[in-house]
Amino acid sequence: MIKTCLDKTALVVLPRIVWAYLWIISLTCTLKVYGSEYPDELRKKNIGFIYAFWHNRQIILPIVRRDEPIHCLISSSRDGEYISRVAALFGRASIRGSTTRGGFEAMKQMMRVLESKGIVAVTPDGPLGPALQVKPGVVQMSQALDCPIVPISFDASNKKVFASWDRFNLPYPMSKVAIVFGEPLTITRSESVEAACGRLKLALDEVTEVATQKVLNS
Repeated sequence: MIKTCLDKTALVVLPRIVWAYLWIISLTCTLKVYGSEYPDELRKKNIGFIYAFWHNRQIILPIVRRDEPIHCLISSSRDGEYISRVAALFGRASIRGSTTRGGFEAMKQMMRVLESKGIVAVTPDGPLGPALQVKPGVVQMSQALDCPIVPISFDASNKKVFASWDRFNLPYPMSKVAIVFGEPLTITRSESVEAACGRLKLALDEVTEVATQKVLNS
C-alpha cells in the first residue's frame, strides 16, 4: 500500500517538477531557433506532417512551437506515463503506444491526425533503442499518407548527459540553446524503406550537428 501511494504521488509531483524546470529553461536560457520557416510553410499550406527527433533530444519539444496542436507518440510504459503528463501540462496531446505495446492502435491514431492535416511528433529510435537508429514505422507512415517529415534537434552550451541507453541531454539553466529544424523530407512510394530510414538518420544527425556548431559559434 505504501508503494502504491508513493507511485501515485510520484505521478503527480514529478511531472510538475519537470514542467517547472522546463519553464526555467525557457526563461533563463538564450534560445535561438533556426529553420522555423520549414514547419511554418507546411502549416501555411495546411499540410499535415511529422516532427522527428532523436530520443535523447526530446526534452526541448514542449517549449518550442507552443501554439501548435502537436500529438506526441509516447510509449505505454511507466516512464511514458510521466512523459505524457509533462506533455499534457504544456498542452500537448499524447498518443500512447510503441513497437512493443499498443503499436497498431497508436499507428491508426497518428494516421487519423495526419489525414486531418494535424501534426505528429515521434522519436524514431524510441522507446528503447538502439539509439540513433531509425525504426521503419515513421517512414512507412510518411509513405502511406504522403506527408513530410521535419527533423528537429537541439544542443546546449551547458547540459547534463545522462548515462542512459540514449545518452539523454538535459540543458542547464542560463545556457545557450540552439534549436534546429531541418528541411522536410518527402518519402516517395517507390523509395525503399531501408533507404528512407537512412536518409532520415542522416537528416537527424545533420540537424544535431548544426545545433552543436551554432552553440559553439555563438
